[in-house]
Amino acid sequence: MGRDKATTEFRGAPLIRQVFDTVRQVFEDIVIISSVHDAIEGVEAPVIRDLLPVQSPMVGIATALIHSALPRVFVVACDMPLLCVEAIRCLVDEAEGEDITIPMAEGYYQPLHAIYGRSSLSPLLRLIGLNRLKVSDVLPYMVVKAVRDRPCFYTSGGTLVFSNINTPQELADVSAGEVRHG
Repeated sequence: MGRDKATTEFRGAPLIRQVFDTVRQVFEDIVIISSVHDAIEGVEAPVIRDLLPVQSPMVGIATALIHSALPRVFVVACDMPLLCVEAIRCLVDEAEGEDITIPMAEGYYQPLHAIYGRSSLSPLLRLIGLNRLKVSDVLPYMVVKAVRDRPCFYTSGGTLVFSNINTPQELADVSAGEVRHG
């Protein structure tokens, strides 16, 4: 998008605020992992710096696992304004100790809306060290539970709740209630 997505204005607040407000309906212990922020206005959660100065969601996931005292963490991107409580709870209900519990919708994994177990840390760090930073590259090295095409993965209009914002036009469309399909 050419600018910081987390603090991009969305319906009068930072985009990450929409995500945070949804996630806090499910979880009490929430942290933000960021390479650029120390705090985010309107978001009552600690901000932890990425463990490495590499801009990649994989580094953020590893950082979250290292800093969490819990055996698993729910990870979500800051630019998913269609995120819903039902999709998060669906994953939580399905998680049974796998390395990762991940939605699969329309034939694709959704690694930026998934539950990662502490056991996934070593493969994540190994791939980061090899500069293989695509999150889905770690899946062959883990025990994966794919949660496939549930109704809660879609808005009432048929758009995936995992849809993220990549362009100013997508932001404007979602802000106006005009969501893209497929």
